[in-house]
Amino acid sequence: MDNNSSAIDSRNLGQIEIEIAHTPADSALIADLFDKVWDVRAMVSPEIMTASLHNGGYGSVVYIGDRGVGEQRKVVGAAFALVGRALPGRNGPNLHSHAAGVLPEFVGKGIGEMIKRHQWGWAKENGFETITWTFDPLVRRNAHFNIVKLGAKVIGYHQNFYGELDDGINAGEQSDRVLVRWDVAGVDVPLGNSFINPTPNAIVIETPADIEQMRKTDRVQSDQWRTRQRAAFESAQLAGLRVVGLTSDFSYVLTETAEKNETNGAL
Repeated sequence: MDNNSSAIDSRNLGQIEIEIAHTPADSALIADLFDKVWDVRAMVSPEIMTASLHNGGYGSVVYIGDRGVGEQRKVVGAAFALVGRALPGRNGPNLHSHAAGVLPEFVGKGIGEMIKRHQWGWAKENGFETITWTFDPLVRRNAHFNIVKLGAKVIGYHQNFYGELDDGINAGEQSDRVLVRWDVAGVDVPLGNSFINPTPNAIVIETPADIEQMRKTDRVQSDQWRTRQRAAFESAQLAGLRVVGLTSDFSYVLTETAEKNETNGAL
């Protein structure tokens, strides 16, 4: 994959280009996009982002619009990732993806997957062994996207990972997160996973149909979901179980595996 940009022509959206960020102006574009997506001010400092980029980090900006006709391109997505040390048992550096987002009106059009696969290609070309990131395990669409579409592997559950957040999506919520790993070294093309059926000895952890809507209409119930799911994940963790996949009704399947923990609090 080209180090500088990845272009995909969509019949519905026009020309889509993903370009690597290099300059403070690029960092400002990414920061502005994140603020719009998460409905918050200064989610990530452009100055910190620029410092990270100059020290081997990843930043990308997604544009829609055709350059050839003089049309001003619109920024519709972005991603930012930090260089991290090798995961336990690994030799090469890890790229930790702190945030990747798409404007609400462009969600569901495949742009998020384009961003992540562009990030994977960049990591491959730049010598990273793995990519990690976190997501809220209560959100079904996130679980489906990360585990099934991308094929990432859950390696950890962390209670209130970020502490209290004040953005428009997470305000008032406990920021429990699962940590996932996407292998880069030794992989030619990252493949997704199929839904799986739980074996008789498996543990199944359910997800609500739409936790994001529930948080707006019934905070008591959404908090109860967090409490129940947290207890289930932490109990499974103590029992040495790991997430091995997702069922067709978006429940996590956990079983015993021979693989060792890779992070503190890993499943």
